[in-house]
Amino acid sequence: MTRCLMLDVDGVVVTGRPEDGRSWATDIQCDLGISPHRLQEIFFEPHWADILVGRKDLLDVLQGCLPQLSATLSAEEFVEYWFGRDARLDEAVLAACDKIRALGTRIFLATNQEHLRARYLMDRLGLSAHVDGIVYSAAVGARKPEPEFFANAAELSGAPPEAHLLVDDAPANVEGARQTGWSAVLWSKGDDLLALLERQRTDGA
Repeated sequence: MTRCLMLDVDGVVVTGRPEDGRSWATDIQCDLGISPHRLQEIFFEPHWADILVGRKDLLDVLQGCLPQLSATLSAEEFVEYWFGRDARLDEAVLAACDKIRALGTRIFLATNQEHLRARYLMDRLGLSAHVDGIVYSAAVGARKPEPEFFANAAELSGAPPEAHLLVDDAPANVEGARQTGWSAVLWSKGDDLLALLERQRTDGA
């Protein structure tokens, strides 16, 4: 029986720009004068994997990269733009979380994030009101679907592997969770979290 629900963030709880659900960087060329291709080349490709597992600091890296992308933009301004445009909450998912927790199931966010956005999610977006905690890659030094990520998540929850259910929109993460003894289901856009959990319960009965 599921005693601990682990929810992916991006693609499940958070679904892109608040106004339309598109990528946060859709208008970055127009808004900030930054080429998405150059941003990928200079920032994401060489640094993002290390930032996600806590080996590099986001602001430190941005301070080194941004002069190649913008003559005036600070790292803090860039982060505020980024996080504020990657902040559309799925209110139906959050309402379902409130119902699930009221019935006694603990819920954690289980997500590949760096430190600043993890805090932004919990504090600025208010996700801490709907879940019991967050386990994220930069804090544990491993990312989904690595086994170390799931081991750290289980340690945080205090429940055995078989008591966990991961809901994630990435097939590799679902498979990784299953290989560590968790239950896991693949999330698709438009899914109903309560119905999905009921199907999981029925199939596992």
